[in-house]
Amino acid sequence: MTPDRFSREIADSGRKLAEARRARPTAWRYAALLGAGGWLLVVPVVGGAYLGRWLDARHVGGGQSWTLTLILLGLGLGIYNFWIYYRRGA
Repeated sequence: MTPDRFSREIADSGRKLAEARRARPTAWRYAALLGAGGWLLVVPVVGGAYLGRWLDARHVGGGQSWTLTLILLGLGLGIYNFWIYYRRGA
């Protein structure tokens, strides 16, 4: 590969990247962002609920303290996951 051709390919790649960054996001992009973000939010909450339910069942006296605590922790983790995902613009 000649240096001139290599320089042209780099310039073309840079131009395509700049155009992609300036492109206006579509409704499909937002739908994909919310769909994937929904999974990032729901999985920790549901996982916390199941783990909390299992811990409460094993604990003598029953109760729901583990379930509620782990649901809230899962919600916090899910919000954090979604925030990181959204900030990266994936």
